[in-house]
Amino acid sequence: MFTSAHRHQPWVWQVTALCFMLGLLLAGSLQTVSTIRRAGGGPGRVGFISGASPSLAATLREREKEIADLREKQTKLENVLAEGSGKLKALNDELQLAKLLSGLTEVQGPGIVLTLQDGKPRSNRAFDAARFTIHDYDLQMVVNELVASGAEAIAISGQRVISRTAIRCVGPTIMVNNVPVVPPYQILAVGDPGTMAGGLNMPGGYLDDLRMTDPSMFTLEKRDNVVVPAYTGRTEVRWAQPTPQKSDDEKERAEP
Repeated sequence: MFTSAHRHQPWVWQVTALCFMLGLLLAGSLQTVSTIRRAGGGPGRVGFISGASPSLAATLREREKEIADLREKQTKLENVLAEGSGKLKALNDELQLAKLLSGLTEVQGPGIVLTLQDGKPRSNRAFDAARFTIHDYDLQMVVNELVASGAEAIAISGQRVISRTAIRCVGPTIMVNNVPVVPPYQILAVGDPGTMAGGLNMPGGYLDDLRMTDPSMFTLEKRDNVVVPAYTGRTEVRWAQPTPQKSDDEKERAEP
């Protein structure tokens, strides 16, 4: 009876075939997710770039220290050369100020220490795990807020933040100045501690949102003295050139 009722209805076979195909796709998706999890490629952040050994980061740290030592020796030689002449001293003072503003000099002063670390997800869902993970855009948001709050020097896990600093994810790792950094991420900032802490804690701000997610993901300290290291990356300029200064006549002709 039931067979004869559906024998002449072609949509039954179409729906059956569609369900079969969907079942195959679902089984394949579950198998892929299971394989990724077993391989350790889930949303959790790993300490280093996939395929790289921990010795790579150690080598980078050694090279950075060598660069910092050489630049410190260069500064001492510049100061010695400037002792003999008033003009040289004035030029050297301008040079040291330019190095200070560009982040090539280690600085210290009152500031804050903000430590960010991944939290513990309350479920195994990928969306929930992502919420409890510190991402590259989290670090960028903190830097933006600190700059807006008057920070004069910022460093992330030993990497000085300057105008050429890139903060980005490469695979499962966060890179700052093309150097891998691992959690917990320590952010140092020199400036007015109260203003910077207030900017980070403002209602609806970054730490306010993080506090509602998991308060254990951050700690914020105000300190009387914070030491921010110098930038140790590349400083070569290949394409940008200073704009030639215009004469007074050229400026007058350029005016509308």
